[in-house]
Amino acid sequence: MINPELNQQIIIAGPCAAESRSQVMGCARELKEMQIDGIRTSLWKPRTSPGFEGVGVVGIPWLVEVMEMGLIAATEVLLPKHVTAIVEIVNKTNVEAQLLLWLGSRNQNHFIQRQIAKRLLHEGPNNALLMIKNQPWEEEKHWLGILDHVLQTGFPEKRILLCHRGFAPGDKNNPHNLRNLPNFDMAMKVREKTQRPMILDPSHIGGSVENVLQVIQDSLAFSFDGLMIEVHPDPTMAATDAKQQLNVNQLKEVLKLIKRKEVV
Repeated sequence: MINPELNQQIIIAGPCAAESRSQVMGCARELKEMQIDGIRTSLWKPRTSPGFEGVGVVGIPWLVEVMEMGLIAATEVLLPKHVTAIVEIVNKTNVEAQLLLWLGSRNQNHFIQRQIAKRLLHEGPNNALLMIKNQPWEEEKHWLGILDHVLQTGFPEKRILLCHRGFAPGDKNNPHNLRNLPNFDMAMKVREKTQRPMILDPSHIGGSVENVLQVIQDSLAFSFDGLMIEVHPDPTMAATDAKQQLNVNQLKEVLKLIKRKEVV
């Protein structure tokens, strides 16, 4: 259970996109064994270029199944109707595990952002969380503005998390060929100003397994409240973002790295 009001390290891991029930449940069992807080697995996938866009509503029962295992189920929602489709099924169950929905980087229509927040507030479970990722361009004011739009709906501040997934490189110097450039200092400023937990998404910053691992290492010098990492049972077969998804053994190494930081 995530309580954004508490000082706790949050680890969410899982495939970029839900592809099949066996893929999701197989990953969920591995994460449960490693005592990971929750599984990320997007049902809808916005794409830079046309391609696999997710399984959609077909995967909602898979989210319920992982919640029945005690894992937090985390997925991106693009439209208000996605929220309704998910919570209609979740509300029919007796699961106690949390649902975490997030506003993705590409979703910069403030009308839709507010509608998503309203749907989750009025239709979703009382402990459901909303996470806000930063927009693609590097601007602190806009990122704070998304939070303001969500709060304007009455969505409880205590159920909101933030997520840093880096900013589009544009013409900036990018010697390591990162997918997106991190601005850890800005993320910490936003964390301080909002008093909201700040999760790091190293996968969308790194763009490759090697870079993802290095980004995690670099992030340990900052006060992030957790990680959301893309992990696939067999990354070579992933339908989306295959190059940046860790396998289970690599995730175990990341957990050792985090544990060493806690000891220090």
